[in-house]
Amino acid sequence: MRVPRVSVLMTLYNKGSFVEEAARSVLKSTYEDLELIVVDDASTDDGPQHIQRMEDPRIRLLMIERNSGRPAAANKGYDAATGEFIAVLDADDRMHEDRIARQVAYLDAHPDVGAVGTGLSVFGSKKELWNWPEQDEEGRGKMLFGDPVCYGTAMFRRAIIEQHHLRCDETWRTPGMDFLFLLTIAPHLKFANILEPLTYYRVGDQNMRHGRDPLEDRALVYRREFEMFGILASDQDLRSQLMLHRLFRHIPDKHDIVALADWIERLSAMNREKRLFPVRIFEAELHRRFRGLFYLVADHDLSAAYAHLRCTGILNFTNWRYLALVTLRRLSGWRPEDLTTPEPIRS
Repeated sequence: MRVPRVSVLMTLYNKGSFVEEAARSVLKSTYEDLELIVVDDASTDDGPQHIQRMEDPRIRLLMIERNSGRPAAANKGYDAATGEFIAVLDADDRMHEDRIARQVAYLDAHPDVGAVGTGLSVFGSKKELWNWPEQDEEGRGKMLFGDPVCYGTAMFRRAIIEQHHLRCDETWRTPGMDFLFLLTIAPHLKFANILEPLTYYRVGDQNMRHGRDPLEDRALVYRREFEMFGILASDQDLRSQLMLHRLFRHIPDKHDIVALADWIERLSAMNREKRLFPVRIFEAELHRRFRGLFYLVADHDLSAAYAHLRCTGILNFTNWRYLALVTLRRLSGWRPEDLTTPEPIRS
């Protein structure tokens, strides 16, 4: 039997309403030398039946009898893959018909790259376009804060995954598996992204993160991430790191801002010593996120805003003017909810 060049991996758990649409988007690909591996993690709906009814010889449906979690399902797919490249698509998403062809062409043209992602077109309950860094250095410089590629858009060289026995952590049962897998493979390859939105990401209440506490989930991921990078962090340091994602239980006060500035200084010094991330990009991202908190804290706590300005050490006329305006409005009985602040950083 001829081995296809690309294995497309799709894990499935109770996505019966969407999985056929996702699978058909793969099978309509202009690149035809592929197989679609669907790993069903003991779904309780009719998702597997949708796949079985398609009766396409390029589909391989693998069944797990007892629900084992998304990492275990993904690993079963990696074990079963035969292609030179492994592409990933979530069971409630879709891909552009040219996505596989574009990614294969990119990896053929860039033998030094081991994983290439694409941009995302978000659909469902909201519509947006998302992108990730085009080149490895930028993605690696921002890797403490997020994915160098989006896992659900990625294509990997299977030889690298097999050579280093790289798999997902099957003990991880909360959101973040994809990010932690990317951190696991990062020492062994270079990342890149095709900026065009060649993958369509569905947002809605079927998403794994729907209804969950993003602060708690992100805190768990960061604790594991700090372990992986050998970063020593106290509980206060973790709270400071989460502030850079605008994740907190209350608006940061002046003590939080000072603690965050101290954490940024220590992180920067640690990275200059260990060279975990490209220094220039890493520090620029740290300070970009810190600066982005100014308007938020200024709207709610003037002492925190003044602390922020002192910590940044930047004589920014716009920020001082904004702070003066907020002060005057406070004196006239203005409330924080009366003012529209800039859009938050997407992270």
